Amino acid sequence: MKQPLRILLIDDSPNERILIIRQLEQEFGEVDVEQIIDAQGLVQSINSVNFDLVITDYHLIWTNGIEILRAIKARYPEKPVVMFTNTGSQEIAVEAMKLGLDDYVIKSPEHYFRLRVAVRNALERTEERQRSFLLDLRLQSLLERLNVGVFRALPDGQLLEANSAFLQLIGLEAFPTEQQVNLNDYALQVGNYSQSKPWERQVELQRSDGSKVWVLLNESVSKFDGTTLIDGLVEDITERVQAEQQIQQLNATLEQRVVERTQQLEQVNKDLETFAYSMSHDIREPLRTIHGFARVIFEDFGDRLETTGQDYLQRIITAVQTLDDLIQNLLVYSRFSRTEILLQPVALDAIVDSALSQLREVIQEQGAAITVVRPLPIVMGNYYMLIQVVLNLLSNAIKFVAPNTQPQIKILAEASDQTVCFWVKDHGIGIAPENQQRIFQTFIRLNGADFYKGNGIGLALVCKGVERMGGKVGVQSELGKGSCFWIKLPLYEEK
Repeated sequence: MKQPLRILLIDDSPNERILIIRQLEQEFGEVDVEQIIDAQGLVQSINSVNFDLVITDYHLIWTNGIEILRAIKARYPEKPVVMFTNTGSQEIAVEAMKLGLDDYVIKSPEHYFRLRVAVRNALERTEERQRSFLLDLRLQSLLERLNVGVFRALPDGQLLEANSAFLQLIGLEAFPTEQQVNLNDYALQVGNYSQSKPWERQVELQRSDGSKVWVLLNESVSKFDGTTLIDGLVEDITERVQAEQQIQQLNATLEQRVVERTQQLEQVNKDLETFAYSMSHDIREPLRTIHGFARVIFEDFGDRLETTGQDYLQRIITAVQTLDDLIQNLLVYSRFSRTEILLQPVALDAIVDSALSQLREVIQEQGAAITVVRPLPIVMGNYYMLIQVVLNLLSNAIKFVAPNTQPQIKILAEASDQTVCFWVKDHGIGIAPENQQRIFQTFIRLNGADFYKGNGIGLALVCKGVERMGGKVGVQSELGKGSCFWIKLPLYEEK
């Protein structure tokens, strides 16, 4: 009897895990899914060797998808890994692919079906790689017909086998049987197998007679019966290298052309930023439609749905609102990064009053006690950016408290040495010392979505806004005893 597909699922969100398992069951029928939510569980699962494939998110509370990928590939390089995330980037995808990731799927409603396809393709590719490895062994005899040098060596450089073209290239008539040949003696330093995929480099090879030739060395790593092997292809490119050197000498006189091309690329980048900004706006319209009709269904037909149906519908509404908030925050972050800003005198009293007014409902709902030590100084800043900064700091202070605890917040500021230090103090859950720098990066969340809602970009907005205004931001905190966020901005002084 065929055993069910065994999958390790690594994701902090219980909702996402439910949806992923549902997709897997629809695609493969019976599946054995082990859900990993912490580092201990990951270590135990890796040691058990009882899995066929790994699905992992990128942003995790206790690590990230790149480290997960490294841990899996270090022990089981042939095990397929699929990254399913909504917080990655092109750079992360490229890095993961270099480390051996089988597929990278953006986590969104329309891409859940794509995950099913990615998993099936990864499993098929793994089977194909196993068949290819056996086929490679049978095709060894054909290598002697090639004009390109082919070799196999150990990581320390010891040559195990090679075709005639390779032996001729290094200056040997035949493969020595009485003594070992080490490629390091010919300036072919192999063994740098930190990469799991083939890589190539140019090497100036020193032949046995002392002469030198330029070669293109392509290397790849394989394992057989627990032994790491380096397979290489070597091509004589001496003429090509000499031609390239001549071209480089000619191009050295064309500096102006490089400058013009750089200016063109800068304009293209600006156009791409404008296009991305426009697309971010266009995404929000269908989201509003989804949210609106979901609300209509809930209000007009909710009483006809079972409890589970009502719960699913409410999850859709909440998720759409969360995504809309994230897009809005990304737009704000984009404006903070690109927009030319005008610094002018801004009264912190007015900023705090505006922020408290916008948060009035949340303050009342949470029963927050907020104390403002007035008067507050006037700083040199940007009114719009300061509003966003203070809103995010106050929202976090209200949100991150222990259950059944009244938020207690104190706002104060002090001017000294032409600088104003503005504090927002709370008695919340606090932040561990090792995380007090990370929290100002984009999409960093220290607490799971089951406990505290958010999208991990609020403090990144604070940091970006303060930096654009020429200021600094930081936090002093202790777990269980609250946090004190501070920003420093130039003091406005009347001349």
